[in-house]
Amino acid sequence: MEKNVFKGYAVRKLILSLTLILVLAVVSESLAAEFRCFSDNLAERVEINLNKADQYDASELIRYSHIDDLKNKFPEGYVSFSSRLDSFFGRGEISLPVKVNLTDAAYPGLSGLKIIRGSYFSNRALEYGRNVAVISRDLAERLFMSMDAVGNEITLFDETYVITGLYEQSKTFVSLLGSDGSEMVYVPYTSYMANGDLPVDTVFIHDRKLGEAGFRRSMTEDILKKELGIKTEAYRIIDYYGADTMASQWLGLFQFLVALWTAFLLLGIAGKLMRKMKDLICAGRKQDYLFEFLKKQHAPILIFTGKLLGLVGLSVILILYTRPRVFIPSDYLPADNIFDLSFYCTRVRETIQASNAMAGYTPTLMEHRLHTTSGVGFLLFILMVSAFVSLNSAIKLSKFLMYPVKRYIVLFVLSSGLSTILLLLIWISGLIDLSIGIKSVALLVLFYSVNILRKGSVRNTSAVRAL
Repeated sequence: MEKNVFKGYAVRKLILSLTLILVLAVVSESLAAEFRCFSDNLAERVEINLNKADQYDASELIRYSHIDDLKNKFPEGYVSFSSRLDSFFGRGEISLPVKVNLTDAAYPGLSGLKIIRGSYFSNRALEYGRNVAVISRDLAERLFMSMDAVGNEITLFDETYVITGLYEQSKTFVSLLGSDGSEMVYVPYTSYMANGDLPVDTVFIHDRKLGEAGFRRSMTEDILKKELGIKTEAYRIIDYYGADTMASQWLGLFQFLVALWTAFLLLGIAGKLMRKMKDLICAGRKQDYLFEFLKKQHAPILIFTGKLLGLVGLSVILILYTRPRVFIPSDYLPADNIFDLSFYCTRVRETIQASNAMAGYTPTLMEHRLHTTSGVGFLLFILMVSAFVSLNSAIKLSKFLMYPVKRYIVLFVLSSGLSTILLLLIWISGLIDLSIGIKSVALLVLFYSVNILRKGSVRNTSAVRAL
C-alpha cells in the first residue's frame, strides 16, 4: 500500500514538473520572439524620451523645428517623433477622454503600429497640417458599431478631424502590463494649432551610423547639446544595443543549465563504459597476451571506443551549442576589477537615486517592452529552474521504485499532451503569440532520454553483477 502511494506521488510529480517546464519554456521563447519582432536591428536604434519637462523652459527642449536638423544628422536612417496630449474625442453628443499622439508618417514603422483598415496619414498631411486621425478598432466599434469608420468626422481640440485608418491594439500580456486603459488617437503633429510651443516628448532614431558607433548615447547627447542647444538633462537617452540578447538571455541560461546537466549525465555513462572496458582488458590479459587479446576482442573494444567517443563528443557539442549569450551594459561593470564591491554599491545607490529622480517618468513603448520582457523572463527562469530540480527529484524517485522504460515514455507523452492543451488555452486567450523554440524542447527530450538510457545501463550492470 505504501509503495503504491509513493508510485502515485512520483507519477504526479514527474508529469507536473515536466509539463510546467515545457509550458514555461515555450512562454519564455514566445516573449523573446515577440520583442525581437517589434523592431529590426536594435543596435542601430536610440530613443530620446522627455523626463523633466516642468523644470526647463520650452526653448531648452526639443521642438518640431529641431526634427529636420536631426534628420540631416542621420540621412541614411529614420527619425520619427511624438508628443502626447490629453483631450476629448467627440462625435455628436458622445465625448470620451483619450490620449492624442501627435506624430509623423514614419511612426508606424518604428513603433510596430498595425493598420488594419484604411491607411496611416502621409508626409503631405504632416506638411500641410491636415486634420486627419487614426483610431483604434475598439474605439471605432464603440462609436460607430462597426469597423466602417474611415471617412467619418470626429472632434479633437475643438477641431473637426477625418478618420483615415484604424489600427489594431496589441492585447498580449506584455502590452497589457504597460497599458493604462486609455484610447490612443494618432494625428499629424502640425494639425495641433499650438505645436510651435509644444515640446517633443519622444524622438526615435534608427540609423546605420548608430550601429557602427562605439558610444551611441554620448554621440546622441553631443548632437543635442552642442549642435541643437538642448538641455540633455531633461531627457533620458535609451540605447538598445544588446537589447535582443537581454530579452532572451534568461531562457538561454536555462537551456545551458539543462545542457550542462545532460552532459554531466552523459559523462557519467562514459565513465561506466570506461570501467567496463578496464574490467574487460584486465580479464583478457590474464588469459592471453595483449596482441592476442586485441585480436580476439577487437570488435567489443571498437564498440566501447565508439560509444565512449560518441558520449564525450555529444557532451562537448551540447556545451558549445548552448553557450548562453549574456549582455550586461558596460555602465554596470567595473573597468579594472570585476570584484570591486565598492563599485557595485555605488551603482546600486546611483540607480536608486536615478529611479527616485524619474518619478512620474513615462517609458517609451520599446523601453517598456524591454524591461517587462526581461523582468518576466527572469521570473520564468526561476520557475523553470525550480521545476527542473523537481523533475530531477521525481526521476530519482521513479528509479528507486524501479519503473520500466515503457512507463517513462508514457509519462513523457502524457506531459507533452497536457502542456499542449495548456499552451492552446494560452494561445486562444490571446495573451501571448506562441513561438515554440525547438532548442528548448530538443534539450528536454535529450535530457529525458539520457535518464532512460542511464536507467537501462543501471539495470544491465545489475544483471551482470547478479550473474
